[in-house]
Amino acid sequence: MEQFLLIVLSLMFKRTKMEENDIVYKPSVKLDNNRGVEQQVDVQERGKDNPKIYFFIFAILALLATNIYFYIKYKSSSEQQTTILSEKIQMETELDRIEVELDRVTKENLNLTESLKATQDNARTKIEELRAKLTQNELNRTELQRAREEIAELRGAVSRYTKDIKQLKNENALLVSERDRLKESVTTATKKASELENINSELEHKVEIATALKLSSININAVRERKSNNESVETKAKRTDKLKIEFSIADNPLAKKAIYDVYIRVIEPNGNLLITENHIFEVDGVEMQYTDKTGIEFSNDGKLYTIEWKGAENFKPGTYTIVLYTNKGTMGKGTIRLT
Repeated sequence: MEQFLLIVLSLMFKRTKMEENDIVYKPSVKLDNNRGVEQQVDVQERGKDNPKIYFFIFAILALLATNIYFYIKYKSSSEQQTTILSEKIQMETELDRIEVELDRVTKENLNLTESLKATQDNARTKIEELRAKLTQNELNRTELQRAREEIAELRGAVSRYTKDIKQLKNENALLVSERDRLKESVTTATKKASELENINSELEHKVEIATALKLSSININAVRERKSNNESVETKAKRTDKLKIEFSIADNPLAKKAIYDVYIRVIEPNGNLLITENHIFEVDGVEMQYTDKTGIEFSNDGKLYTIEWKGAENFKPGTYTIVLYTNKGTMGKGTIRLT
C-alpha cells in the first residue's frame, strides 16, 4: 500500500511538470487584431490554473488512498487481535479442564509412587507456566502456536497420568480383594484352629477326668493305742488316739501306673478344717489347704491302702469328714462319728 502511494505522488508530480512545460514553451500565435491577442491571453491564464486543479485532485486522491490503507491495516490488525484473544481463551479453558482432571484424580487419595508424584508436580508446574504466558498481551502467532503445542503435550501427559492412576487403582482394588480373601481365610483357619484347640482341651480334660484315681471303697476307724503296740477300735472321742483310713481304688486302665501324692483334708464336727501348718496344693487350677499328705503306688490291681492320721491332740465328739485328693481331683470321702 505504501508503494502505491509513492507511485501516485510521482505521477502527480510528473503530470504537473509536463503541463507547465506545455504552457511555457507553447509557441504563441501572432494575430493582427485585438481579438486574437485576447484569446492568446485567455489561453495562457487557463494554462496557469490547470496545474493547481490537478494538484488538488491528486492530493484528495492521495488522502483518500491513505485513509483506505490505514483502515484496511487497522481492520486486519483488529481481526488478528480478536483471533488471538479467542485462541487464548480456548487454551485457558483447556488448561482449566486439565487442572480439573488432575484435581479429580488427586482427590481419590491413592498412595502414589514417586514417579506418579513427579508426573503430577511437573504437570501442575507446566500449567502455571502456560497460564503466565497466556496472560501476556503481546503474544504473536508463533508464540501462540508454541503454547498450543505445549498444551497438547500437557494434555497427552495428563492423559497418560490418568491412565496410570486408573491402573494403580485397579491394582489396589485387586490387592484389597486378595487381602480380604486372605484375611477371611486366616480368620476361618484361626476359627478352625480355635475350635480344634477347644476340642483338644475338652478331650484332654476328659482324659484327665478319665485317668483320675477314684475310690472304690473307704473305711474310717477310730483307734486306741495300747501297751505292747496293741490297738483297738474305739467309738469314744476321748479315748481315740488316731484315725485309720483304709481304701481301695477303682479299676482304671487309662491311669498311669506310678506313685501319686494323696492329700488328706480332715474336717471337724464344727466344719473347720484341721491343719497344723499352712499346706497348699492345687487342683483344677484352684489352691486349697490340706491336713496331711502321703504317697501311694498305683498299679491298678485293686489292693487296699491304709493311711493313719493322729494330728489332733484331743478328738471331739461328733462326725469327722475325711476327703482324699490327688492333683487331678477328688478321689472320694468318708465319715466317722465319735461319741
